[in-house]
Amino acid sequence: MSLKIRKDTVILVLLAVIGMLTFVSLFGTYTTVLEAFQIEFSLLVFDHGYTQLEVPPLGIIRAQTHLSPLMLRARLLNVDLAQLRLLLDKAEDQAYLDALRAKARWEINVFLVRLLFLAFLGGAAGPIVFGERNRKKILLAGLIGMIILGCLLALSYATFQPMAFMNPEFEGILKAAPWIFGLLEESLLRVRSLGQQLELIAVNMSVLFEQIEQLEPLGTVEGELKVVHVSDLHNNPAGMDFLAQVVDTFAVDLVIDTGDITDFGTDIEAGLASPLEHFGIPYIFVPGNHDSPNVIARLREIENVIVIEEEQIEVLGLRVAGIADPSAKDMGMLVAADAVLNEYAVRLHRVIDEANRLPHVVAVHHPRIAESFLGRVQVVLTGHTHQFSIKERGESVMINAGTTGASGIRGLQAREETPYSLVLLHFGRHTDGEMYLRAADVIRVFKLRSGFSLERHLFGIAGAENE
Repeated sequence: MSLKIRKDTVILVLLAVIGMLTFVSLFGTYTTVLEAFQIEFSLLVFDHGYTQLEVPPLGIIRAQTHLSPLMLRARLLNVDLAQLRLLLDKAEDQAYLDALRAKARWEINVFLVRLLFLAFLGGAAGPIVFGERNRKKILLAGLIGMIILGCLLALSYATFQPMAFMNPEFEGILKAAPWIFGLLEESLLRVRSLGQQLELIAVNMSVLFEQIEQLEPLGTVEGELKVVHVSDLHNNPAGMDFLAQVVDTFAVDLVIDTGDITDFGTDIEAGLASPLEHFGIPYIFVPGNHDSPNVIARLREIENVIVIEEEQIEVLGLRVAGIADPSAKDMGMLVAADAVLNEYAVRLHRVIDEANRLPHVVAVHHPRIAESFLGRVQVVLTGHTHQFSIKERGESVMINAGTTGASGIRGLQAREETPYSLVLLHFGRHTDGEMYLRAADVIRVFKLRSGFSLERHLFGIAGAENE
């Protein structure tokens, strides 16, 4: 008799566990909203103690954080960019942050209680499916399912080690970017803290602008237009601040950006471009290979931003022709083959031919496309290489602004320092009203050397006047 009782008990426990696993697996996901973020929590049983963070489309980050055979998963479903901006504005409000943490803990507790309830229902459903009708046994099976899951969750909590994420595993795009978690260590090898590094940048820029304001200007030319050429900001807020200060200090009329304002082309990154709307001047943007249709759509929503994908436009009397990088049509980011880049150059030549008037400026991201316009158009602007360069052919000049974002976060890992750089272009007008380039000021700010450099290049009439 006792053998039969033990057998019945084992079967009951087994059915309870099967039911618990089924219910938790099928119905265990829980979706909630934490301020700007919509997050889905879920649980997998019979794993190896991993905690997994999923950030579409970037990929997955996971680490072995606990001893129980459970995988704890959090998936970012959506980001409300307007709400995110409000959240960032309150980032220094300690009371707000405490309330946000309390809300996060509450949502996690709701998720866990929901899991335990599902474990009870699943444990009770297991025997019912196989014909059990005894209420006491069904109730016992439910309690068994809940207790087993509760013990596993308790073991996860007791052994949880968040520092395991200092040595994580990656999938997707993030597999190629392990610097996300190594950033602090890399930075400490170069300066004592990232905060100190940004302080050095601020000091550099402050000194730079004080000195520049004391320089004798190029001279007054009626109708003179000041244009800032930037490129490859790569999500760097310091680079955006650098640009904003130049626009304000030099009373810039127009900005031309030759692409790669983001790193991965995601909606979240596109939201970081919102400061552009406060510039108060036209901002021409030609997408690069690190931008995407999502980024382009977001930038088009900003009133003063003009996105050029394949056309010639006129702004403030300056005719600008441009074409988006081939990789900007999707999330690929890979540099297009030479044959494709050559095809895009031919397409832009066709655009210019159809416009019947040569542009004053051609703006493209990749230098291979830009090269074909050197000798045909007076000013050709490009980027991509993160290295400033200037090349002249006859009365035509090709300028690469380098990287206004100092290569973004990757710049911290480079063995040689990459400076913040941009070019201030001074355009004059002929007597017939046509624009011509008088001079280009190359401004570079160095993070680690606590210095800056300014180079002034004179062209055309401006050069003749100074001979």
